[in-house]
Amino acid sequence: MKQINFNKRKYSFGIWTAGSLLFLLSLAILSCSELPTGQTPTDSEPPSPLSNVSVTPTHGGAHITYSLPVEDDISYVKCEFTYAGVSRTARSSIYKNYMELDGIGEPEEIELRLYVVDHSENLSEVHIERFTPLDPPMTAVYNSFEIVPTYGGVVVTWKNPAEAMVGISFMASNDYGELELRDMVFSSLPEDSKKLRPFNTRTRLFALSITDKYENTSDTFRIEVKPFYEVMLDKDKFSTPELAGDNTSVNDNRPIQKIWDGVLDDPDKYHGWHTDAAAGYTIPQYFTINLGTTAHLTHITIFERGEIYPFAQHNLRLFDIYGWPDEELPRERTDAAYYDNATEWTKDWTLLAACEVIKPSGMPPGTNTPEDLAAHNAGFDYDLRQDVAPMRYIRFVVHDTWAHTPAMHMAELSVYGDDGNETETDKSLEDEKN
Repeated sequence: MKQINFNKRKYSFGIWTAGSLLFLLSLAILSCSELPTGQTPTDSEPPSPLSNVSVTPTHGGAHITYSLPVEDDISYVKCEFTYAGVSRTARSSIYKNYMELDGIGEPEEIELRLYVVDHSENLSEVHIERFTPLDPPMTAVYNSFEIVPTYGGVVVTWKNPAEAMVGISFMASNDYGELELRDMVFSSLPEDSKKLRPFNTRTRLFALSITDKYENTSDTFRIEVKPFYEVMLDKDKFSTPELAGDNTSVNDNRPIQKIWDGVLDDPDKYHGWHTDAAAGYTIPQYFTINLGTTAHLTHITIFERGEIYPFAQHNLRLFDIYGWPDEELPRERTDAAYYDNATEWTKDWTLLAACEVIKPSGMPPGTNTPEDLAAHNAGFDYDLRQDVAPMRYIRFVVHDTWAHTPAMHMAELSVYGDDGNETETDKSLEDEKN
């Protein structure tokens, strides 16, 4: 067993004159270019090897444990192996007795060469282990893919038991049969899902592929699916009945009609709806929309106010959506005892969804990551109950905004459903997306 002894010196500090200090500083500057860098080798004697080595296969890698030699002159542990014709090296600190390997894309036998390395970069005698990793994380993801039809598209679900970061490419054939990239998602959640919309009711090919951070790529998962019929309801038919209790206040000439005019952005000024925070309304806040047609509703998409306000100020955060099926309302719209009391009108109306706007990063308002901004720009989509009658009205109960204020703003709202008028199944919904 090798032992290294270091000389111990005692230093004393006295009073130095300014001239002495300048002289020493000059010597230091002149000799800087000659100073060695890094650890100075002390010998050529190798350290002792590892002992008690154990290799446990993991998804796409291995968990290696070992005992280090009891010596002072040890710098780190090194592992070398070859995969797909490429030599790889992993290192681990001497302050732990294990090492993690990952990034192996196929469950093939791998030879590991393990060394102890000292401060002089001497290598110990090699310790060789062989193992076969479990299927890589993306294989488990690939084998768990499920694609089922939904209104206007499909729902893709998958599982990721290793919780490894993977990138999933979502492709779909266009109306000419050509595969096109529709979206890409990076996820490490143990279970996740993605909706692809909008599509007409033609049977079409959907395809998925996976890439990990080591650029390993899976095969392409393919399946043909026929989406259910769905259209975006005609916003020209929307209106507001202004029920008692609704927040009908307006800030700076921005009424609720702005959220169904089809305009998301204005280069000169915020374009959407904005109520008056000083109008005296309280939480919860209400607003109601007459859809102008009766349809089996499927989902809604809201676009919050942007500029400097994503996930901030009066943008909706927690809200419920209720529906009423008939053109005639259950009470006079001015009946405050009914519409301004959630324990009354909600007995008659149907709850379609309880919604929350989720900020991907979870950071407080005012700080947004690229993922946050991407979610904001895409809009927030909420499925509505399918076991209910077709609806004519929707009413929102806003329980909270990002600034916890008795005011609201929104850029745009789109409502989707089956209006019973499916006639042109070859008509693409691409241009109707808002």
